[in-house]
Amino acid sequence: MSPPPISKDLWFAAALSTAALPTAMAQSPQPNQPIQAGVVTATTAGASFAAGDQVLHVGAEVLPGQKLRTNAEGRLHILFLDQSAVTIGPDSEVIIETFSYDTSSRLGQIGLTLNRGSLRVVGGHISKNNPTVIGTPQGKVEISGGISTIETTGNSTSATFLFGQQMRVTENSGQTQTVTRPGFGTSITNNTISPPQRISAQTLGANHFNSPNSISSSSPGPSPSPSQPTVLISTSDRPSGTQQPNAILASDRLQTTTQNQLSTNPSNTLQTLLGTSQTNIQS
Repeated sequence: MSPPPISKDLWFAAALSTAALPTAMAQSPQPNQPIQAGVVTATTAGASFAAGDQVLHVGAEVLPGQKLRTNAEGRLHILFLDQSAVTIGPDSEVIIETFSYDTSSRLGQIGLTLNRGSLRVVGGHISKNNPTVIGTPQGKVEISGGISTIETTGNSTSATFLFGQQMRVTENSGQTQTVTRPGFGTSITNNTISPPQRISAQTLGANHFNSPNSISSSSPGPSPSPSQPTVLISTSDRPSGTQQPNAILASDRLQTTTQNQLSTNPSNTLQTLLGTSQTNIQS
């Protein structure tokens, strides 16, 4: 049975086509060079960063072993080679632990660690067969073929399942909860994991992944200049200007659809799929 149209839109809006990836991602790595995992596709302009760290810009490579950080205003969007997408929220720290991908079989592994802050994961080809794993200080979250958000503080981890096959959350001692209903989530607090419960519409609507300021999705550069907010992804049937990849794309019907569903069906609400941020990186 085919998924409803909104489900298809979620997938198409969640990841860019492989044609949008830099040519370097399709090339074989040289000996002793790390395999590229993904590329920065959007950042927040005007954020400040700690001295000594490399500031990320649109088009920057993302490699296994790198540590990504955002400040209180920062947001960062990454597109992986398998078309998985990750949005890092403000005041967050994420480590790219593991990435491998076979383009022929579309099999591989993605492993991240969220030390603090928030993260949204949109599964690509890998997660259809092997879950994307997000480690946190309190446990781990495994996302199979879907979309989830994870937030962690010094004392707790919460995870919300938005779309897809399932989300499994495991506390460090081995306690596990599996969530299969969109709009439901679970949390780990004081070494105890809660049963799946519906997440309120207010919480779902509190999007940590949209920048309140202008964003940059322009050509690579060390210091992107502020610009007006730009639609990053379109699911419209109208042409999106393939000869001008940095141009504003056609209107996104998905955002309107999900906003209209907020009051009628909170469990399926997803305000936007792609968020943005300028960020720093440590190897």
